[in-house]
Amino acid sequence: MQTQNVPSQADVVIIGGGIQGAASAYYLQKAGMSVVLLEKDTVASHQSGRAWGFVRQQGRDPVELPLMKACISIWPELERELGADLEWRQGGVMYVAQNDAEMASYERWLHDAKPYDIGSQKLGRAEVENLMPGLTSPGVGGIFTANDGQAEPKKAAPALALKAHELGAVILQGCGALGIETEGGAVSGVISERGFIKTRIVICAAGAMTHKFVARFGRRLPQQTTRSTVIRTRPVAPISAVSAVVDGLGFRQRADGSLNLADDINSDIDLTLSRFKYAADFWPAYKGNWRSFNFYLGIRFIDDLADHLPGSPAADKPLLGRRQTTALPNPKRIRNAMAALKRLFPHIETPEIVDQWAGDIDATPDAVPVIDQLENPKGFFVATGFSGHGFAMGPIVGKVLSEWITAGQPSINLDDFRLSRFETGEKRRPYSVL
Repeated sequence: MQTQNVPSQADVVIIGGGIQGAASAYYLQKAGMSVVLLEKDTVASHQSGRAWGFVRQQGRDPVELPLMKACISIWPELERELGADLEWRQGGVMYVAQNDAEMASYERWLHDAKPYDIGSQKLGRAEVENLMPGLTSPGVGGIFTANDGQAEPKKAAPALALKAHELGAVILQGCGALGIETEGGAVSGVISERGFIKTRIVICAAGAMTHKFVARFGRRLPQQTTRSTVIRTRPVAPISAVSAVVDGLGFRQRADGSLNLADDINSDIDLTLSRFKYAADFWPAYKGNWRSFNFYLGIRFIDDLADHLPGSPAADKPLLGRRQTTALPNPKRIRNAMAALKRLFPHIETPEIVDQWAGDIDATPDAVPVIDQLENPKGFFVATGFSGHGFAMGPIVGKVLSEWITAGQPSINLDDFRLSRFETGEKRRPYSVL
C-alpha cells in the first residue's frame, strides 16, 4: 500500500489499523462504502500484530460466544477470500487441567457454553496425551474444541487492509487522528495529521487510546493495559496442530514447525500516572487475582510522566499517543516459557529463540469488549477493550459493524457490549477459566 492522498471526504473514517479496523475497512468497502482508514504507525504494528495467534471459542465469556461462533465459520474461508496466506490451521484448542479445581472450572464453563453448541468436550488424561503426544504433564484431563484454530497475527490485519485497499479503500499509514468534528449532534468529519476528512460515520478502533476519544464526548470508558510477552523458536519436529494452554504455558506450533510460546501464569502491569484514573473500576479484578499480577515501575512511567508535561508531543496531540510501542519483552517470562517447554516436552532438543516481542492488551473491568454506537454524536462507533482475545474476533467485528452501518442493525445482538454498562453501575466480574 503506497502513500495515498488524503481524500476530502469519505462515507466512513476508521481510526486504528489493528484487526478490528482493518476488517471493518474490508467489509465496508466490499459493501460499496467509501472508506478511509487512519493508522498512526503501520497496520498491525501495535496490539493486533503481537497476539498469540489462537482463534478460539473455548474459554470465552458466554456473552461472546454468538459472535465467536459466527467468526469461526469465517476464518477457514478468509485465506481464499483475501488471496493471502494467513497461516490458518484448524487443529483445535485445548486447555489442560493440572488439578481437580481447574477441572471443575472447565466443567462449569462447558455447562455455561452448552446452549451455544460449539462442540467443546471434556477430556481425560489419555485423550490429552493423544492430542499432544510426548506431553509429560497431562494433568487430570482438560477441555478441547476441535473447530478452533490458529492464524498468524502479523499477517491477518495487513491482508485485510490490503484487500480493502484493492477494493478502493484509502489506507493511510503514519497518519493519526487528531480530533472529531461534530455538527448538530452528529459526526461531521475527522481531523487527521494530513488534513480534514468530511464524513458522517467514524469507527474508533484505536485500542488502548479509545477511551480518550470517547471522553471527548463526555462518555466514560474504563480501560487499562497489561503487557504480554511472546517468543518464537526455530522449527522443531512436529508436535501437534493443537494450540494449547498447559501447566502455565501457552503453546502453538506453526505450519513451518516453529513454536509460539508464552508464560501464561502472570500478567505484567506497567505503572503509569494514567493507570490511576480507572483504578477503582479495576480494583475488584486486582483484589481477586492479586497473585496473578506483577507491577513494574520503569521506563513506561517515565514516558507517561514526560507525556504529561506541557509542550510535549503527547500533550499537544493527546489523542495521538506514542507512535511506537515501548512494550518490552519480560526476560522472566521468556525464561519461564522456555523452562516450561523443556519440562513438558523433554524429548525435544531445546530450540533457539529467533524472535521475541511484547504487546499491550487493552482491557475493560469485565474483560468483555465495547462494540457500540454513541447516541451523541450520532455516527460514532466504538470497537475496543477486547481484553486479550480480540485477534480471533476481528473478522466478525468488522462484519457486524459493516452491517450496522449499511443496513441499520447488526445480524447479531450486541447489547452485552454496550458502553453504558460502565456508566449505569452494572458490575460484572470477568469470566475466566484460566
